[in-house]
Amino acid sequence: MRITLVGTGYVGLVAAVCFAKLGHEVITVDREPVIRGLKENKLTVWEPRLEPELADVYVKGLLSFETDLARASSDTDALMIAVGTPTRSDGHTNLGHVHEVLSHLMQAGTCPPLVIIKSTVPVGTCDELEATLLAAGLRTEVAFNPEFLRQGSAFKDFMEPDRIVFGCKTPQAESLLRQLYEGIEAPVHVCDRRSAELIKYASNAFLAMKISFANMMSDVCEGYGADIRHVMSGVGADQRIGPEFLSAGAGYGGSCFSKDLQSLLTTGKLIGSSLPILEAVAKVNDQRIPRMIAKLISLWGNPLGKRLCVLGISFKPNTNDVRDAPFLTLLAQCERHGIEVQAFDPVVRQVGATAAQVMDSPYAAAAQADAVMIMTEWPQFAELDWPYLLHLMRRPYVLDGRNLLPSQIISQIVEVDGAMYMPVGRSMECSPIPWVGVSSLE
Repeated sequence: MRITLVGTGYVGLVAAVCFAKLGHEVITVDREPVIRGLKENKLTVWEPRLEPELADVYVKGLLSFETDLARASSDTDALMIAVGTPTRSDGHTNLGHVHEVLSHLMQAGTCPPLVIIKSTVPVGTCDELEATLLAAGLRTEVAFNPEFLRQGSAFKDFMEPDRIVFGCKTPQAESLLRQLYEGIEAPVHVCDRRSAELIKYASNAFLAMKISFANMMSDVCEGYGADIRHVMSGVGADQRIGPEFLSAGAGYGGSCFSKDLQSLLTTGKLIGSSLPILEAVAKVNDQRIPRMIAKLISLWGNPLGKRLCVLGISFKPNTNDVRDAPFLTLLAQCERHGIEVQAFDPVVRQVGATAAQVMDSPYAAAAQADAVMIMTEWPQFAELDWPYLLHLMRRPYVLDGRNLLPSQIISQIVEVDGAMYMPVGRSMECSPIPWVGVSSLE
């Protein structure tokens, strides 16, 4: 097939490369600065395998870049839209980028026989988009094909998915969609468009609920001296529940869960349907970072002027995505309490916020800090020289916001004079020798 794909963000670029790997001729469309960077192999999206895989299909002539949508879609079998759909301040989804694509199609007066919406959109959007195109004289069908990619494992998720969802009206559209995914072995769920749109929201809301449930139970574990790792391991062993998304920590973030949860809550209000479980999910998640800051303040007393070393800026490992990352919530809380922040991340080198200094090593971030907080579960953080890192700090306090560190590392930490290790959902561990002042190597 020959397809046009509009939008080269995280979802669009991964989809474009994977469709090209399946043997399709893919024309990607975006703004001129973005396309120029892609042609020079300068990617703004960081994802394992993405750069070499993109270079491979580009050299083979299966993937090309274009800025003119009308030219790119003039002779293709389908047009896929994978542009951003952020949440507005009033909770509604901003479909401005989607409407901009349709505006270009209507101005050009041409459109492929099938328009596939990959972006996450509210229920009923595909119906409205198709009606708009038909009113402009463009006879095309709009289908919905949601993505279920996890950042950090996007290629595996795309090529080996749990399921593929097609929301369409006609057998012709279903046939084209099946051709597009030919070569991928996975169950295909075909349904009406509104159901498909809701599948995407419901899936992410349910996963967010599992995370908030684990975090809620972690508070109970801390109160009773239980271990959240054992509790969730026992819960997740039930096949009706499953072990995924049951890790307690700093809460969920990223471009999907918070946005989709808010959109679903807003969607429910439009039809007079409250969604109290999902409201509670969001509330529990909002409490995670303030609760962690409260732990530190309880140790420090006055937080003003204290310095916090934060390990991890991206919302999860193996990505450079900081959209709605817990780190940003942490920054706001620290600024409110007068806490200085020095941060390190293996792939994120800068953030828009000015309240933090992004350092070039974890040890530089720890220098003269009054505590260190693990915010993202990058595996390399477990491989640090922790006794040395603590020796650089003013106070050897470790708040493991992701329960990342293994027992042997924790043992090394609590051997440091005055050290305190604070995990999530289980009892803290302390050095038998109280803190009386730790000198710096600087």
